[in-house]
Amino acid sequence: MYRGSGFLLEHDYTVHLPVIDQLLAPRFALLWEREFGASDNDRDLMRVILEAIEAIREAYRPLAKARLATPLLVTKIILGSFGCLPAVDEFFLWGFRDASFQYSDLNGKFIELVLNFCRENLNDFRREQTWIERDRPVRYPLMKLVDMHFHQSGYELDRKAKENRLSPGPSQTSSRAKGK
Repeated sequence: MYRGSGFLLEHDYTVHLPVIDQLLAPRFALLWEREFGASDNDRDLMRVILEAIEAIREAYRPLAKARLATPLLVTKIILGSFGCLPAVDEFFLWGFRDASFQYSDLNGKFIELVLNFCRENLNDFRREQTWIERDRPVRYPLMKLVDMHFHQSGYELDRKAKENRLSPGPSQTSSRAKGK
């Protein structure tokens, strides 16, 4: 999170206090109380999630010197606090796009895609929740499992791409064979 190109590196931990104040606002109480993705009527929460995204961006705006808080920062905060969105890091996005989903921005369309994916695979995610809870004393929210699913897919794509770059191509193999 503290990349050289980001504004957070220029501040100490108190940079996050305005964000915490925002997240504790009563208007976000539903996000603390409900598990996004668990219910047929979770579309009702999309407006509140979009408001939380904007509130986080606004809280950082005075410190970001006119730059917006990145979608990665915002979604990491939302995942870590409310558990209602996956974090849109590089591996997540690779996995998400590889599954034929489009991502252009942290907006209602993205939230709807993630919610639909979760709802379509709810039984699988519930089984995973149960398995993890049985093995460890922790309950991951559904969106954390969605995050883990696409992150792992993206990680595996990256690993395979790196392996392919390291392994010799057909022309390299044939030229080695000629030299023997």
